[in-house]
Amino acid sequence: MNKLFISFCLLFPAITMAQTTTEGPNIIYGICSKDNLSADPFGKWFISGYNDYTPNTAITEQLKKQSIDKISIEIFFGTWCGDSKREVPRFLKLLHNISFPEKKVTLIGLGNGDSLYKQSPRHEEAGKGIFRVPTFIIYRNGIEINRINEFPIFSLEKDLLTIISNGQYSPNYHSFALVKQWLTEDILLDDNISTAGLAQQLRLLVKSEHDLNSLGYLLLNHDKKKEALRVFQINYFLYPESANVISSLGEGYYETNDFKKAISFLEKALEINKKPDDIKGILEILYKTKQKEKL
Repeated sequence: MNKLFISFCLLFPAITMAQTTTEGPNIIYGICSKDNLSADPFGKWFISGYNDYTPNTAITEQLKKQSIDKISIEIFFGTWCGDSKREVPRFLKLLHNISFPEKKVTLIGLGNGDSLYKQSPRHEEAGKGIFRVPTFIIYRNGIEINRINEFPIFSLEKDLLTIISNGQYSPNYHSFALVKQWLTEDILLDDNISTAGLAQQLRLLVKSEHDLNSLGYLLLNHDKKKEALRVFQINYFLYPESANVISSLGEGYYETNDFKKAISFLEKALEINKKPDDIKGILEILYKTKQKEKL
C-alpha cells in the first residue's frame, strides 16, 4: 500500500532546457555542461558538493593507470533530485582528479516525473531504462559495459574502477533492467508465464520488498494495470509475510477489477498490519472494492 519507500526522486512541473525560469523550480532539462551546473541557482549545491568531495587517492591512482581511450560516460540526473545533487558533483570531481576528458562526458538533465522512464527533451534516455537518477552509464567503444544507479555500491571511485577494469559489478536496482526487458517483450502480459519462475529470476536481484513495490505503483500510474498486478504478484511470491506487499497486491486486483481477490488480500493485510497509517489506507481501498463488488 505504501507507494514510496526508498529514495525515489519526483519531478517538478517547471522545466527548462539548460536554462532557468522565473516561475517555479529552476530545472535543467536536456544536455548541459558543467558550467550550467556551476551557475545560479544550481551552483549553491553543485560547487560546495564538488569542492567538499575528496576521492580516495589510492583508488584514483589506480584509475589513472586504466586505459580510458575507448571509454565514454553519460550522466542522467535531475537538478530537482537530492541524490543527483549529492552524487553528480562528486562524480565530476572524481573525473577531474583522474584527468578524464570532459568531451567524453555527456550531462543530461531529465524531467517528466509522471513518466515510467525519466525523459529529456530529445530523448537521449530512450531505450536505456533510466528508472532512477542519477544514472552514470559507462561505455567502451560506444557499448554500455555497466552503470552506477542512484548511488554507489561502495564509493564512486571504487565502483568506477571495478567497472572500467572489467570487475564483477552489480548496480543498485539491477532487477529493473530485467523487468524492463519483460515489459518490452510483453512477458508480464502473458497469462501462461509462471509468476513463480519470474520471481526466481528476480530473487537475487531485489534488495527488499520496496524495489518491486515502487515499480508496481509506477506501472499503475501509467495505466499498465495488468503489468503492475504481475509485479505485485511476483513481490508477494518473494515476500509473502509482508502486510504492505499483501495490501499492494490487493490494490492490484482492485485496479484490474478482480474484486473478490482484492477483498481477500486486503482483509488479510488488515489482519497482520500493525501500522495505523497503513490500516487507514487499506480500509479506504477495501471500502471502494466492496462498493464496486455490489454493482
